[in-house]
Amino acid sequence: MSGGLDLRPLAVTALLAGLAACDAGERATPPAAEASSPPAEASLAAGTTGAAVPAVASGAPAAEAAPAASGPPEGMVEIPEGVFKMGGSGLENSPAHDVAVARFYLDKTEVTMDAYAGCVKAGACQPPKEDNPFCNVRFPDRGAHPANCVDWRDAEAFCKHVGKRLPSEREWEYAARAGAQQRMYAWGNEEPDTTRSCYMHQGGSCPVASYPAGGFGLFDMTGNVWEWTSSWFALYPHEPADGQLKVYRGGSWSRRFAKWMRNDLRNRYAVHEQSASVGIRCAKDYPLLSCPAGSVASGGRCALPTDPAPPPIASAARPLGSGPLPPGAFSGAPGSAKPALDDAPPKRVRAAGFDADCQKHYPGLPVAYQWVGGNWGAREPLISAAGCKKRDIGVGWSSACCPN
Repeated sequence: MSGGLDLRPLAVTALLAGLAACDAGERATPPAAEASSPPAEASLAAGTTGAAVPAVASGAPAAEAAPAASGPPEGMVEIPEGVFKMGGSGLENSPAHDVAVARFYLDKTEVTMDAYAGCVKAGACQPPKEDNPFCNVRFPDRGAHPANCVDWRDAEAFCKHVGKRLPSEREWEYAARAGAQQRMYAWGNEEPDTTRSCYMHQGGSCPVASYPAGGFGLFDMTGNVWEWTSSWFALYPHEPADGQLKVYRGGSWSRRFAKWMRNDLRNRYAVHEQSASVGIRCAKDYPLLSCPAGSVASGGRCALPTDPAPPPIASAARPLGSGPLPPGAFSGAPGSAKPALDDAPPKRVRAAGFDADCQKHYPGLPVAYQWVGGNWGAREPLISAAGCKKRDIGVGWSSACCPN
């Protein structure tokens, strides 16, 4: 499988061991926890709203406004315009910054296998990959499950085929947080469990909308499958026009640690990479660009006076590397919050604090180690060569459970 995600060691009959192996494959890390607990209504108004702003740049002649929509397209939810604080306190998702989002539409659910099969039949999409035991295309009874084992190009092709587009990263986080409510998960700030979302789930994904809806009436914004966005991965607060890696969001059925499920968590793959844990949700423009109060329409989007000036392409588009760069302050992280340099050779060290976790989830591999230094890709073969199984990743390190 591409992108370093190796689900082959998983077995349906070994849930926790399988989930732990999958946990260590995807390349992102969580921000530090937040404390507030907003209410948990399923459908909410956005945080800061205002009158519609014509879709013209400053100084340009006004264009005739498009007619307002009579309602959202079938299967979509209208997300009102608003302002929210995007990001958190981690190395990859900071600084937290105010963002204005225009009114738009978003699919209520993740794209299903049945819907994606229609695109394949029409010749507009490539078939999903089958290189993972949890690819839903391998199971004839999973038409209502999310389309997975599709790369970013597949996701973009599907949304285009149905007259939609992929959501931007800011649109996705705004919708997942229920606007200015700043929810950490789709339902609120309580950590996920198996009653709230498709999380730590045996055998792969769940049928879409199997769990209660979150903000704005959207299903599975937390869990089931991660969801591709249109955005390139780069340092906040910049949003470059090009780059090397595309962002996907939302956590998945395969996660074993709640930190991976947060709404402010960022994950990324190259456009040709895919996994059984990543799928699609489409967005669509509102007919009239409608910006929140305090923002102005600029370049087809809503801008705040505090928005940074566009940086040079080279610095904006440079990804943080193929390895994880989380904050240093989450459970199990090393003492330093500084990321290890990618060119530092990985070094194996004992991590006795994880022994109990290894003994619980990998009875035959009771001793925990960390490989510190280098990037994620450099540490992978060293872990396998030692006969160990990955359990988690962090700031310049990967932890694994090993034999005595």
